[in-house]
Amino acid sequence: MLLHSISREISSDPVAGRDARPQQDGSLLLFETLPNLAGVPDVFATLTARESARVAAAGERIDFDAGDHLFRQGDAHSGIFILREGIVRSFYVAPNGREITLANWTPGNFVGGPDIFSEAPHVWSGIGIKAGHAIRLPGPAVRRLMSDIPNFALGLVQGLAYKGKCYSSLLQMLGTRSVVERLAHLLLNLIDLKGVESEGTIVIAEMPSHEELAAMVGATRQWISMTIEKFRKRGLVDINGRRLVVLRREALRAIADGC
Repeated sequence: MLLHSISREISSDPVAGRDARPQQDGSLLLFETLPNLAGVPDVFATLTARESARVAAAGERIDFDAGDHLFRQGDAHSGIFILREGIVRSFYVAPNGREITLANWTPGNFVGGPDIFSEAPHVWSGIGIKAGHAIRLPGPAVRRLMSDIPNFALGLVQGLAYKGKCYSSLLQMLGTRSVVERLAHLLLNLIDLKGVESEGTIVIAEMPSHEELAAMVGATRQWISMTIEKFRKRGLVDINGRRLVVLRREALRAIADGC
């Protein structure tokens, strides 16, 4: 299982010096294996400049800040949101208040499904976690554009297929892996995505909060804090605020594999 990220933005950590490798920041989602995530769709990727302009003109630009809801669980659908900048978290809230993160989506993805045309209630919520903007396309506009622009229709179908794989894998992971295995896999994945090698260790400069980690693996914030502290006492990691230093990567891998 991987909490996988597809990235379009690359930076480096200046602290790591000569050992630094690119850092990535992208769409986070619970997934079994990395190859299954190849080819993350971008709705605009295959559109011509003229087609892109037509899609943008058919919708409404929505600017959002971190903490702003684009849509809420239970509200009627008002269309889809094609992300152009920023990050949006999709999540479900149970009647008892517990949350599970479905994914953190980055530019190129669309959110606001699964219904595209109808006004059925949203089955989850979407909230900004990094400020940006999206194009909101109401159902009738989506239907018209799909009829008139084949590449746009293809992009939406690819996006829906990708989301189907993501959510199917989420169910598989929650049903077949223990919470500690999911957390270990999450840390390994963050190493691959954000880790910077430095003096024999791997540094993740800015970890998600314990609350965010809990929502990703299906646990409580308290459990995440307790388990990461156990990892620290066993010499697997070191912690300094939001900064995590991985000392024994292979030991984490053994935990992830259920050993």
